[in-house]
Amino acid sequence: MPEAKSPKSTTQSDDAVDDVADDSTPEVLDDAEDATAPAEEAAKPSRRPDPVQAEKDRQKAVKERQKAEAEARRADMKKGAQAEKETQKAIKEATALQRKADKAQEVADKLQAAADEANDAVLKDPTDQANSRAEKAANAATSAQDTAGRLQKEASAALKKANKLRAAQRAAGRDKVEAPDSRQWVPPTFITVGLLGVLWLVVYYISVAASITVPYLTDLGGWNVIIGMGLMAASFGIATLWK
Repeated sequence: MPEAKSPKSTTQSDDAVDDVADDSTPEVLDDAEDATAPAEEAAKPSRRPDPVQAEKDRQKAVKERQKAEAEARRADMKKGAQAEKETQKAIKEATALQRKADKAQEVADKLQAAADEANDAVLKDPTDQANSRAEKAANAATSAQDTAGRLQKEASAALKKANKLRAAQRAAGRDKVEAPDSRQWVPPTFITVGLLGVLWLVVYYISVAASITVPYLTDLGGWNVIIGMGLMAASFGIATLWK
């Protein structure tokens, strides 16, 4: 007959199983964490920038900038055209008022001459009728002078306004030419400096060949070649600023 296990032996077996389970559980968990770590890293999105998307963004920014610059140019052209239109209108109005003032002055001069003749007639024939004609002529001449003066003031004010608009338009044009990005000063400066260098060398060599003494130039001697070549090199350096 098989012997029955004692309660002590059964308890020892259970303790041994628990010890094995306790010893192996941390290792199994560590292995499971190590296995799942690469998968989690792979699942995370990459933080490196996409070069294709970056290029698209750059091209989009360039297009937007070009569009903004084109709109600004159109706005400037529209503004300039409107200013030119207003200037021409003011000039026409000033010219028309000046013509009216000139005609009114001619009429006033004729009436003044008539008034002078009427006064002379009164001196020769001091009758009531002559005095009446002289008085009417003097009143007409005075009224004509007042009208001519008023029209002349209006013409002067209109001409002043036209000149002011024209000056503002010219100032705006100069501001555009002298803008930092335009660099309109480069071509004339490049040509001037280059021609000065060439002229310096030509004068120096002619003075040496003809034995002509040029003040200050002859005293420099061989330095004239360096100065002339330096000016020419500086002109080419200035030319690189043009865009």
